[in-house]
Amino acid sequence: MQLTYMQSLMQASDGIHKVTALAYSPSDKRLAVCTVDRIVTLFDENGEKRDKFSTKPADKGPKNYVVRAMAFSPDSSRLAIAQSDNIVFVYKLGLEWGDKKSICNKFLQSSPITALVWPMSRPNEVVYGLAEGKVKIGVLRSNKPATLYTTDSYVVAISPNTDGTGTVSAHLDGSIHRFIFAEAGGGAANTKIAHHPCVPYALAWGHNIVVAGNDSQVVFYDQDGGVERTFDYSNDPKCKEFSCAAFNPTGESVVVGNFDSFYTYTLNNRTETWDDVGVKSVPNLYTVTALAWKHDGSRLAVGALTGVLDQYDACIRRSRYKGKFEFTYVSLSQVIVKRLSNGTRIILKSLYGCEITKINIFQDRYVIGNTSETLLLGDLETLKLSEVQWHAPGKEKFVFDNPSVCMVYHAGELSLIEYGCNEVLGSVRTEHISGHLLSVRINERPPRQASPDDPNAPPEGENKQIAYLLDTQTINVKDLCAQANATVNHDSKVDWLELNSRGNLLLFRDKRRHLHLYDTESQTRHTLLNFCTYVQWVPESDVVVAQNRSNLCVWYNIHAPDQVTVHQIRGDVEEIERGDGRTEVIVDEGISAASYLLDEALIQFGGAIDDRDYVKAIEILETLEMSPEAEGMWRQLSDQAMAHSHIAIAERCAAALGDVSRARYLHRVNKKVTEAGDIGLDHWSVRASMAILQKDLRQAEDVLLAQGQTDDTIAMYKTVHQFDEAIAVAESRKHPDATRMRQDYFQHLLDTRQEEKAAMFKENEQDYDKAISLYLQGGLPAKAANVIKTRNMMGNTQLLDRVATALTSAGLHDRAGEFYEEMDQLQRALDSYQKGNAYRQAVELSRRHFPSQVVELQEAWGDWLVSQKQIDMAINHYIEANCSTKAIEAALNARQWVKAAQFIENLDTESAKPYHKQLARHYEESKQLEQAEKFYVAAQATQLAVEMYTKNNLWEKAHKLATSYMSEREVGMLYISQAQRMEAQGKLKEAERLYLTVNEPDLAINMYKKQRKYDAMVRLVASYRKELLKETHQFLAQHLESEGNLREAEHHYCEAGEWLSAVNMYRSNDVWDEAIRVAKLHGGVNASKRVAYAWALALGGEAGAKLLTKLGLIEPAIEYAMESGAFDHAFELARSSLQRKLPEIHLKHALYLEDEEKYNEAEDEFINANKPREAIDMYVHQQDWANAMRVAETYDPSAVSDVYVAEARAAADRNEYPRAEELFLMASKPELALAMYQDAQMWHEALALTQTHLPHKLAEVNMAYQSAQASRGTGGSKTDFLATGRMWENSKQWSNAVDAYLNARKDALPADELEEIWECAVRIARTELRSRYPEVVMEVTRRLREVRRHEAAAEILREAQQLESAVECAMQGECWEKARELAQGQRALEDRVEKAYQSFLVNAENTDGLLELGHTDAALDVLAKGKEWDRLWEMTTKNRCAAPVLAKYAAVRMQQLLDEGGGRRLDEGVRTLFKYGAPASLQYMDMYRDVTKGVLGRNRVQEEEAEQARTVECLRDVLYKVSTALKGSSGGVDPELEQLLMATHYANLFNKCQTEGGRDMAELATKISITLLRYNTVIPSDKVFYQAGMICKEQNQTNLAFVLLNRYVDLTEAIEEGDAGMIDNADFSAATNVPFTDVLPKWQYLPEESEREGVRDWVLSVCMDASVDAALPPEGQAQGTIYAGLYASDLATCIVTGFPVAKRDEMQVNNSVANKRDWNLLVSKTKACPWTGKAESPAW
Repeated sequence: MQLTYMQSLMQASDGIHKVTALAYSPSDKRLAVCTVDRIVTLFDENGEKRDKFSTKPADKGPKNYVVRAMAFSPDSSRLAIAQSDNIVFVYKLGLEWGDKKSICNKFLQSSPITALVWPMSRPNEVVYGLAEGKVKIGVLRSNKPATLYTTDSYVVAISPNTDGTGTVSAHLDGSIHRFIFAEAGGGAANTKIAHHPCVPYALAWGHNIVVAGNDSQVVFYDQDGGVERTFDYSNDPKCKEFSCAAFNPTGESVVVGNFDSFYTYTLNNRTETWDDVGVKSVPNLYTVTALAWKHDGSRLAVGALTGVLDQYDACIRRSRYKGKFEFTYVSLSQVIVKRLSNGTRIILKSLYGCEITKINIFQDRYVIGNTSETLLLGDLETLKLSEVQWHAPGKEKFVFDNPSVCMVYHAGELSLIEYGCNEVLGSVRTEHISGHLLSVRINERPPRQASPDDPNAPPEGENKQIAYLLDTQTINVKDLCAQANATVNHDSKVDWLELNSRGNLLLFRDKRRHLHLYDTESQTRHTLLNFCTYVQWVPESDVVVAQNRSNLCVWYNIHAPDQVTVHQIRGDVEEIERGDGRTEVIVDEGISAASYLLDEALIQFGGAIDDRDYVKAIEILETLEMSPEAEGMWRQLSDQAMAHSHIAIAERCAAALGDVSRARYLHRVNKKVTEAGDIGLDHWSVRASMAILQKDLRQAEDVLLAQGQTDDTIAMYKTVHQFDEAIAVAESRKHPDATRMRQDYFQHLLDTRQEEKAAMFKENEQDYDKAISLYLQGGLPAKAANVIKTRNMMGNTQLLDRVATALTSAGLHDRAGEFYEEMDQLQRALDSYQKGNAYRQAVELSRRHFPSQVVELQEAWGDWLVSQKQIDMAINHYIEANCSTKAIEAALNARQWVKAAQFIENLDTESAKPYHKQLARHYEESKQLEQAEKFYVAAQATQLAVEMYTKNNLWEKAHKLATSYMSEREVGMLYISQAQRMEAQGKLKEAERLYLTVNEPDLAINMYKKQRKYDAMVRLVASYRKELLKETHQFLAQHLESEGNLREAEHHYCEAGEWLSAVNMYRSNDVWDEAIRVAKLHGGVNASKRVAYAWALALGGEAGAKLLTKLGLIEPAIEYAMESGAFDHAFELARSSLQRKLPEIHLKHALYLEDEEKYNEAEDEFINANKPREAIDMYVHQQDWANAMRVAETYDPSAVSDVYVAEARAAADRNEYPRAEELFLMASKPELALAMYQDAQMWHEALALTQTHLPHKLAEVNMAYQSAQASRGTGGSKTDFLATGRMWENSKQWSNAVDAYLNARKDALPADELEEIWECAVRIARTELRSRYPEVVMEVTRRLREVRRHEAAAEILREAQQLESAVECAMQGECWEKARELAQGQRALEDRVEKAYQSFLVNAENTDGLLELGHTDAALDVLAKGKEWDRLWEMTTKNRCAAPVLAKYAAVRMQQLLDEGGGRRLDEGVRTLFKYGAPASLQYMDMYRDVTKGVLGRNRVQEEEAEQARTVECLRDVLYKVSTALKGSSGGVDPELEQLLMATHYANLFNKCQTEGGRDMAELATKISITLLRYNTVIPSDKVFYQAGMICKEQNQTNLAFVLLNRYVDLTEAIEEGDAGMIDNADFSAATNVPFTDVLPKWQYLPEESEREGVRDWVLSVCMDASVDAALPPEGQAQGTIYAGLYASDLATCIVTGFPVAKRDEMQVNNSVANKRDWNLLVSKTKACPWTGKAESPAW
């Protein structure tokens, strides 16, 4: 456990200001603090003060109480405060800042409150102690206190255990009492467990109970009071009285407060003993009076006597996970996992106290922690945590497809763990854990609403289902709550399955692409769709969307699978999007994506029905027009409403369906329900009515009779014309009208000629004669016969004859025969049996009385059975009648094939042939082919057997049989003819197989060609004629193209590798859309663009540009419009979609107008393009000077002089020199006029002009004049110069004389003559022209040095009293004796000469000699010059050279490396400056400039090869130190040096942010990259624009990224062309913080052309996106955004990001200004000040 100071939340006061109470809320969002001022201050989780309020006294009056303790409720919404004025207040604070505060409970006592706790397991109970020794509990619900236990001693402290199930109290007499809440109902819950030797002020209960007081001892007790360990500090003079104690949330660490310190102890899990971690001493802290742990264990708040409140960070260790998460181990069993991007946290805590050994994070959301005994799982979004027992070896596989449950796969078993639950939800055995083969639904839909009128309906509980594969063809659906299973067996491999959101419907698809639906409740299956390529449930509904080829199928009511809505689509379904009251199916149609809107009302209706929200269902249906779908939904709603007794809903549905009678009936029932009041549906009349409606009359009868409603029951049966039931009810209930009802009913039957019912009525009354008469009267003799037989009335012959006659008349001959047989009329009986086809009775009668007729009757019986289709029964009768042929035919017709075969064996061969064929055909049809072959061969029909095998694709058997019975030629002819027949029948596959069997692939190919089955044709060509495959594709493509079947032709062109031909085909047929598609598919985006351009060219003019616009090629469209001269259209496109192109269009329009010689219009366009210079050049080119001057004066005054110059040169070309001179002078360019005269050899005019306008050049012109004369042979010798000089001397023009002498140059005369001439100039200047004497002396001596006349020069300098210069000159000429002579008597000069001599020796590199003379500095110079740097640094170390010396030579080394070309050598130089120091002098400014530009100007490859980040960091440190030194010495810093420093500073911070990573650092890096744009004169402009653009792109700042990368693309093109004029600064003209420079970088930052091309492609793609704003926002709108850094501001600049800092965010730190948030974000990562490098902590 490490406690690290973080910050002070409250500062110490001058006197005693005791912190009396501290409390962290369980949510960790609040820290409550109270001091002796009785004001509660609330801090947030970052330590910032957010709120405060004053406590209230128990009684009105002065506040003279003290707050003893505070405790938050377990839900963090309430705060209990114990006060010494005998009261406990409970304040309701709410869960959010700003919620209204109020007092919700108070407990007034008779004694002061001394301590208070709020156990975590008692959300509505607070425990507090009193001064009188009682420990009480305050019940918030009743607002009444109760005494837990009573002691006789003052309660000094109370502490709960970690889980809140018990408390422990310490008392003034040293007693320690323990109370366990679970024991409160079973005896004495209070137990005195120990007696401490002193007053136990410090008390806490964690893993053990810690007690401490004023005896300098800390004692750990177990729960029963046994001493676990004692720490004795009585010998430590620094240890004072222990004042308070607090355990961390895990109970494994405890802090005990003391004077100026606090002591920390940690439980050793291996030895189960307590270890002393150490003492945290804090000077001037004074006594620690309050301690509080944050509930996640990461913070400790310490309050002291002086009012100081410090916060400490508590952790064992911290680590980073993939740069995105931070793990803080606050104990071995508790880890805080924090997401660095947004600060969300989850606390991994083992409930079993197990050490967390490993943590992983999956999908940046799900946390998995391993302990030795358990597995911890957490969700960072829902902040739910689970811990389950787990003993796997660590080879688990985790599946996170469902956000509610984690699936853990190990050793073939899949375990499901629901987040927030500490038990395994369920386990299944499966090998298939793909997301497509698993479906888990955990309470995704709300429970169905129970019917208010159906109290017996069981409530719907949790819904947790899983569907998975037992094997590839078996699906199991398991209810994880009820542990019920449903198994679905399938005959094909399942490749996709998914449950609906309620888990009662399963969709699955097999490898054949068949889509099936399985209802787990009814266990029924339906096939929904064939060839299903996509299927998905619509989110949060039971609507199914599937795709079948080009059909989009939607089942709005999945319970009616045949009701499907079909949409035609072009493409493949990608996904389903549902939100904002819309449900759309996204379809990829190739070039673009289309969306198909589903009927949201139908979707919502299905959900309402499933949730049983019938009111919502009606609201949805009432908005729909009546249609078949709507009618079906009304019927479905009606059925559901009736099933759940929603009568009003059912009535509305009946009315909507037009079922008036049903609606009226339900209306009456509903009225009864209303009249019944509270009973409602349970009223007997309602139940009877509902039973009648459901046609359950028996139930209605029971209900009515139970209520004694006999008449209503009879009326009910009469209403439905069930009079029998009505009479039965009347008789059963002994109704007085029962007899009358019976008589009336019989008469009614007679009157309505219902003789049958009347006869049955009489039969029931046992009046059989009357019944028989009525049966016969009603034409029912069979029933009359039944009465006679059942009642044994066979003795009445007359009655029998009457009935027999009636039976015969009715066609009931068999029954009549029986009666005739009874009357012994046998022949009539036999005839009746035959007529009635009662052959059984007839045969039996014949056998007894007519034997000769038996055979005839058997054959007739068989014939009758055949006619009745009872052929199998006829077989035996034919055999009995000895009819073999009829028996065989009957057996064949009855499909008694075995019997038929047996019968056929008795026939001769010829007679059996047709029967053999018939049998063979049967066995062929039944696929018993071997039996069929046997009978075909027996019938001598071998050819038919071969055809049979061919049809069944048994080619080998067919071939074997054919070759066995036929010749090879016959076989070939047979196969070919058979193949031709199959071809004619359309059975091409079979025909192909036959052709190939006889080795005739060409016939098969030709067959497919004739049938236009080109795919099959190509397949055969590829298999048997590979050499012709490409040619075949080309032939087919051309053929199909000629037929107009372009899509098929395209396929074959592409298969032949000739996709360009396909493009040309579409182009020639004017199907350009398809041409573009093919080009894009096979040739990429650029190819499609070329086709689009070709299309535009074909259209021509404005139509072509409009086409390119339609295709999203705005910029190419504009280019095309400009190229075709359609400038109006180009302007229109640019103004609407690409305004940044307007200047370019104006410019090209102007050039076009200039070519058309429309100069005035061209001028206007140049001005609109902000190119007045081009307009001026146009007029200059036309020598229209007036217009050129007008434009220059109006729009570009700086160009006025250029116009004059151009006109002057034109005049000079015409030899109009005076006019030209006048114009040159008007342009303020007299030097050009001079050059004109010099070129024209007009020296007199040149001299005159020089004397008037360029007097400073008179000597130069005179010299040039003399040189010209010399070149012409008119001057240049010693005599000439002396003559000229004397001429000027004679005219007393001393200055001209001097100039004349000085005109002598070293290249024209020998050195002796030059010396003589120049001494004349010195002489005149010394005697006659003293004002020029110093100048002449310097010039002459310089020239003498150039011609190696150093002694003469030194002498002249001595005469001029320039002794030092004279000495210097002598030393330069190595005239050491002359130098010593000149320096004689001047100590300083003598030393200087000696030093120079020493330098001379240095140049000779004689280091040994220099060292012998003691000239160390000189020796160092020699070593530096010789680049012996190792020796040099060794010598500086050995001689302990001063820092300035080291800095000097470090600079020398740096300059050497620069002179050698820089490159990677700069890394060494920078490190040398960093190590040995850099000289703080502006004389090294050039070096600093070159180093900085060299390091920061590297391209990306050079940066990767070098240690760029380290070098930049060192260089920044070097420049910072130089700047600081210069500021300290001179009080100011050179602006250029400051610019170099800031460029390097921000480049260094940019590298650090990139290295650290994370969202916050990316945000800072983005801002810094924008700031670096202002240093594009130090850093190459293409580099800063590229880096800024790319990081903006990564941060989804697409608008800004486009603007920056667009400038980068312009820069790369300008660098390639070497022309900075190509760059248009219009986009950044308003960006005042981004200077425009026309200095191009020497090389590309991205050396690879492919990388630059990638940027160009991205810019091109984005520029076509209309949603991207291609311009910077105005300066006023940029404040507070990422664009703010582009504009100059009066606000201070942030030292972290370079952005303007608003006053409210400003932070002064280390002599710099920073944005507080940005500074804290960076410092929290780097732990150092970004400006000074000092160690810093965030200052929130």
